[in-house]
Amino acid sequence: MDVSRKTEIRVGIVSISAILLLLIGIMLGKGISWSTNQHEVRFRLASSGGLEPGSPIVVHGVKRGQVVSVSNHNGGVLVTGQLDDVSDLHSDASAVVSILEITGGKKIEIKPGFQKTPFDPAKDIPGIVAADIGSLVTSLGDVSDNAIALVKRLDTLSAALADLARDGTFVNNIKTLASDGAILVSDARAWMQANKSDLTAMVKDLRQISSTLRKTLDKNEPKISGLIDHLERTLSTFDNTLTKADAAFISVDSLVVEVNTVITEVKANKGLLNRIIYDEGLSAQLDSSLTVLKSILQQFQRDGVNVNVGLGHK
Repeated sequence: MDVSRKTEIRVGIVSISAILLLLIGIMLGKGISWSTNQHEVRFRLASSGGLEPGSPIVVHGVKRGQVVSVSNHNGGVLVTGQLDDVSDLHSDASAVVSILEITGGKKIEIKPGFQKTPFDPAKDIPGIVAADIGSLVTSLGDVSDNAIALVKRLDTLSAALADLARDGTFVNNIKTLASDGAILVSDARAWMQANKSDLTAMVKDLRQISSTLRKTLDKNEPKISGLIDHLERTLSTFDNTLTKADAAFISVDSLVVEVNTVITEVKANKGLLNRIIYDEGLSAQLDSSLTVLKSILQQFQRDGVNVNVGLGHK
């Protein structure tokens, strides 16, 4: 074999080796794993946050897998990934999408959770997207607009304050108000100093009165309780008396109704009382009957009563 043939073979071997090393480097850089024990997991996010297939998935900072696909689903984003191991994940596991490097790239950081129940790969892991440089720049842009409006308002306010400062009447009013306030505070302090002893004595007297009242109540508490019980019994007796009075009033009302009935019959020329009062014949008969009865009673008193009683014969 000539030298040129050997050189070509060597160049081919080196080229193939370089290509294989390049492919291996790309696969390692993309996080492609040759492990056969892969576990598919799904992440539910509000937005992708810049994730793309091949983005790393880490647990406690250690790379565990990579993102396989990113798609829209039910008004959000469904991210599918492959993990080498899910044995340390729990049912309350969550995820955070954060920046991978300062120059760019995103990763998914999994928080394993603390529940005792193990993680179910059939369920989605909820996740949030952390703020990054791009979102901070956007927020700064929004804040800058508000800051410009705020500066304009402060400029307007400062101009208004300058106008007020140039107004001599307003400044004099402020000075007068401050002077009056100082005088008021001074007068209040002087009044407090002048009446301090009286106020102290008044507070002491009030404290003594309160103590005396408390002692009096404690001393006479049994009598007060007895008085209250007696008052309750008196009120109960008074209630019974009122009940009886109500019954008496009802009886009087019934009697008045009966008397009114009799008076109505008398006025209407009805009833026995009307005949006794107004019927002359009945009055004469009553007088005659009374006269006969009186004579019979007088005879009884004078002659006695002769009773002839026969028993056992006709």
